[in-house]
Amino acid sequence: MKGLRGSITLDTSVFIEYFMGSTLGYLVKEYFKTLKPEERVYCSLYTVSEVFYVLCRLKGLEYAMEKVKTLLDSQVVEVVNTVEVALETGRLRCRRAISIGDCSCIATAKVTRTKALFARKEKELANEMGRRPFDVEIMFLSELATERP
Repeated sequence: MKGLRGSITLDTSVFIEYFMGSTLGYLVKEYFKTLKPEERVYCSLYTVSEVFYVLCRLKGLEYAMEKVKTLLDSQVVEVVNTVEVALETGRLRCRRAISIGDCSCIATAKVTRTKALFARKEKELANEMGRRPFDVEIMFLSELATERP
């Protein structure tokens, strides 16, 4: 999977795959293990909240607390919490028919000048990408997993 290189911004769906130990999550684990010093990994503060919520629903409060603490303590992922990201998230949500979580990921990627990484190409995001390109490169783990080296 040569495509998962460089600095990226992670969507909630990527973290869920990672924490649930799925095949796609394993790809993220390998990326984390092979991070180069110049590569950075970002997510928005909104993503942290959403990861907590989803893990809590799936596995319970203690599991969610443990995993989010691990994420925050790892210092692998930098949480971006700026007014600039908040406003760009709002602009995207106003103009695009995608979730606020997706908007937050894309806004963070724009502000950090990175690629946005989602687990899978969901219908709403695919529709918006077809309607008008975003200002950032968007990648999908599901597509990267099928690449040939």
